[in-house]
Amino acid sequence: MPGLFITATGTAVGKTWLTRALARNLVRRHHTVAALKPIETGVVTEALDAVAIAHASGQPEDAELPSLYRSAPALAPWSLTLRGDHDPLIMDPLVAMISTRGRESEWLLVEAAGGILVPLTDRATNADLAAELGLPLVMVAKDELGTLSHSLTAMESAQRRGLEVAAVVLMQSAPDAGAGSNHDVLSRMLAPTPVLAFRQTEDDDDALADEAERCGLMALLLGD
Repeated sequence: MPGLFITATGTAVGKTWLTRALARNLVRRHHTVAALKPIETGVVTEALDAVAIAHASGQPEDAELPSLYRSAPALAPWSLTLRGDHDPLIMDPLVAMISTRGRESEWLLVEAAGGILVPLTDRATNADLAAELGLPLVMVAKDELGTLSHSLTAMESAQRRGLEVAAVVLMQSAPDAGAGSNHDVLSRMLAPTPVLAFRQTEDDDDALADEAERCGLMALLLGD
């Protein structure tokens, strides 16, 4: 099934914005999209990231599918298990649910919880979830000082596990000493993996979809 696993170099780097951008752009191209965040912590009243990407895909019910993992403390699932705050995450039903939903749509977008090696169980990380689903990765990183080491480390982790990385996307925000040069360095060090610069935009699904077009991500993914 056509799809992507949107992961990152860490947490709060822009995965949800990018997933919204992809979902809305595909919908505007008249594709059906299942945009899921199967694991979300830090949930007080509702899973805000899951709701946002499901709304962008035009399928708001996807934020409330059975077998989704939700927790109030904003910690990795395995950390929550060790603290006794949540039952252990069981991978098989989660993977089965995601795969079933994906087969019902033309595109499956899965947003990870945090970075690529966030521990989900005593043995499995986000990288293992991506491998189980058989989806290529989009690696999201902040375009800021310090991202070079984080990005190279995350990419090495993915490549050592045999995971395909479709693109690295640098999310730009406030001006930073590392911005600009990060793209040049990573483009050379990670070649032939494409490194794209996603500019800061307003908090709007259509504006995000436009930026996914402008930065070349859609052309890359769709082979245009």
